[in-house]
Amino acid sequence: MRFDSLDITIEGRDDVVWIKFSGPFHKEQIPHIREKFSVLLEDGNRLFIVDLENVTGIEDSAVQMFLQLLSIIKAKNGELKLIFKNEAVWKVFSQFSNLIPIFPDASALKSGGFLASLRRRSEALSRKTGIRISRPVAIFLLTVLCGWFLTLVFIIYLQNRHIKDQQKELLELTQWKQHSIIEINSLSERIKPLEQLGILRDTISEK
Repeated sequence: MRFDSLDITIEGRDDVVWIKFSGPFHKEQIPHIREKFSVLLEDGNRLFIVDLENVTGIEDSAVQMFLQLLSIIKAKNGELKLIFKNEAVWKVFSQFSNLIPIFPDASALKSGGFLASLRRRSEALSRKTGIRISRPVAIFLLTVLCGWFLTLVFIIYLQNRHIKDQQKELLELTQWKQHSIIEINSLSERIKPLEQLGILRDTISEK
């Protein structure tokens, strides 16, 4: 028999029901929690936010319960979201993170992250045009956009590298030109005495 208990706090905020769990979450508590959700659904509630941050331990059967509740709530056009960044809770929920919305804290609910933003835009497009973008199509489009972005970054990198190579070549040519001028001036100074003695003729001046 277990002597530790799970504390449950239920609070209504506007149209959202906030449910906070604290303590160990055992399978013996599942029927009681199912009953609470059933009563809340019968009362017309459709938006649920469950805070599991203060849960000290949770069994796999509790995760299956939340997945079943999610299915029931979605069938009634409702939403179920979980809030936690607790490592102990995350261990059992991690493999289902693509099925149930999970947020690290309440502030993250406002934006919902990048994928949620895409989902909202998809829903808005569906309402305006009647075209619904499925999740696989959205993932494919996101992959294509990422590919285009990486290609653009690679092209910019190649252009920058080419420009740097040209700058290097220009610098080398400039240095070679300056060195050649110095060498020519040095040779000119050396042959001046020979020209003055008439040993060499200044063919450039004669022209």
